[in-house]
Amino acid sequence: MSRNKLTVVFNLLVVTSMLLAACAAPTAAPTQAPPPTTAPAQPTAVPVVQPTAEPAPPEAKPYRVGIFADLTTTNYWNYVGPGSTVWNAYVLAPQRLGMISQADKTFQLVPSVATALPERPLQKEGDFWVSEIAMKQSITWSDGTPLTAKDVAFTGNTALELQLPGGWTTNYDPNFLDHIEAVDDYTVKYYFTQDPGLAVFEYGALQGGIMQEAYWAPVVEDAKVAVGGLTPPAETATDEEKTAYEEALAEALNVLFGYVPENEPVAGGYLFGKWETGAFAENAANPDFFFKGTTTTEYANGAYKDVYPDGSEFVGYGDASGDMALEFTTGPNASSAIYSIYGTQDAAVLALRDGEVDFLLNPLGMPRGLRTQVETDPALAVIENPTNGFRYLGFNHRRAPMNDSAFRQALATMIDKEFVTSRILQGVAFPLYTMVPEGNAAWYTDDVPKFGQKEDGTSMTSEERLNAAVAILEAAGYTWEGDAKPVWDADNRQVTRGGRLIMPDGTPVLEIEMLAPSAGYDPLRSTFAIWIEQYANDLGIPLKANLTGFNIIVGKVFDEQDFDMWILGWSLTIFPDYLRDFFHTDRAVLGDNNAGGYSNPEFDQLSDAIKSCTDLADCKQIADNIQKILADELPYIVLFDTGIVEFYRSAAVEYPYTETLSGLQFVQGMPSSVVIK
Repeated sequence: MSRNKLTVVFNLLVVTSMLLAACAAPTAAPTQAPPPTTAPAQPTAVPVVQPTAEPAPPEAKPYRVGIFADLTTTNYWNYVGPGSTVWNAYVLAPQRLGMISQADKTFQLVPSVATALPERPLQKEGDFWVSEIAMKQSITWSDGTPLTAKDVAFTGNTALELQLPGGWTTNYDPNFLDHIEAVDDYTVKYYFTQDPGLAVFEYGALQGGIMQEAYWAPVVEDAKVAVGGLTPPAETATDEEKTAYEEALAEALNVLFGYVPENEPVAGGYLFGKWETGAFAENAANPDFFFKGTTTTEYANGAYKDVYPDGSEFVGYGDASGDMALEFTTGPNASSAIYSIYGTQDAAVLALRDGEVDFLLNPLGMPRGLRTQVETDPALAVIENPTNGFRYLGFNHRRAPMNDSAFRQALATMIDKEFVTSRILQGVAFPLYTMVPEGNAAWYTDDVPKFGQKEDGTSMTSEERLNAAVAILEAAGYTWEGDAKPVWDADNRQVTRGGRLIMPDGTPVLEIEMLAPSAGYDPLRSTFAIWIEQYANDLGIPLKANLTGFNIIVGKVFDEQDFDMWILGWSLTIFPDYLRDFFHTDRAVLGDNNAGGYSNPEFDQLSDAIKSCTDLADCKQIADNIQKILADELPYIVLFDTGIVEFYRSAAVEYPYTETLSGLQFVQGMPSSVVIK
């Protein structure tokens, strides 16, 4: 997501490095016969041939990455919750492991901490659907202690007990997951109150980042003190009881999310090093990373194989033989990963050309206007891939008129995405109409309502857009001050503005603020914001674009929910259960994904099904239906996306592959796989 909620939580789970060659054993030297002499023979010194030492391996170098916004937290609980920005993800996600992961390039499910994928169907045990999963027994935390089932259970149960928001709810869905049990040190048992779908189990609970109980239990206990003996209030509870619990729970979350970890044990490929606010963050390579030395092979026939350092292996998805599509042994090969912050893309490209950084990590991709500077430099390289994300206009549905679908539909009709992307942005972006991008072909559908397009699929003219938007508003009871509605001036080919828009209750629409990234951060979204401001004012909507900092927008929208409209973006998961998580009523709490507060019982019921489906074909039909209702209701107006362009220093680094959906940024620049030359 540009605000990656990822929901995503990103899982870089299978990583390793190269082994040192052993030195040869010393060899014996032949003795020499004494020279002829009348003197007594003297002992002859035997020359010793010293063993030839293998050349010392080159000292590992840092992997230097350029990013475009600062961290907001180093607390992983916070990052997955309300602090879930993509910039936090880039630094914090490589420190974590989950029970399972997704394969490079193909995104197939593969074991990580688990020894195997879960069996389907789950077993019925009393009132629960249960699944027992065995864990690898040689994985340790960076403090040398073993990673056990107690850590897995502690993580999930904490998320459930404290009702952690954001990605924690996505991973540990309280509508399905009741609790997690450590059967023994290396067996985890999941208890569900209803049969969990793929989204809830394989793409949810099993991919959540695991936290160490020994380190975090005291902090969690301190957080629970704030809740005291209170229990979640029943539906029949009084407003005072509900308010008291919500206030206590909010204080508990402040304790947990506000804690600043120091020397926290982790089990991923990198340990957190240091963070200088506004300058850089650094991760140090984890020398005891279990997966260091794992060889991954993906085959042309779809089969997958991991061979772990202890000699065990995982093989799935067919016969692991024949032509190989991908093979690599991963690290970390770098001594550390340094994430330097640049205020503008021009400054970052200059740093890349000067050799200060190896890769520019940006979920937005790099502007094509800077591409020539890179392509003409033999030390640099350009990657271009399809994307799995979108940039959007969001609304605060708690305020009028943003809570009215007719208002949103009329504004969507006015926004000429085709004109802005093709004429203003010179084709570097393409318009979108649904929340599953075309790049995610397995889940995309084109059969959705498209406001601003004709039935034949062509774009409306400006006159047709204005007339259609006015008709939508009039049908919903809107009028204009002085009864002066906007009209099309055919001679000058522009809108003649009328009076201010009046809502159906007779109240004039007050000035609306639209938060959007500045041009220095993302010139594409800032450009769209300026044009949306014009389109809205043409319709009588007093809209003002406020181009500001990324973290300012995130704070006002997700942490405070104090806003009218905003423009941001999401980097997305492959399985599209985010369609529910972005807009379900139960995700409209402070710090969670449904920051706009959209609430529609029909949508809630429809979207719940994406969490319970266990058959891919059924899940696809459900996802298509959800896309249709969202394209009509427009809790977001999906605006555009780009093919992602990335720059890196080919003279300094080498990647195992460069072709992948959403580019290398989707695997966070591969800090655990990149080879430093």
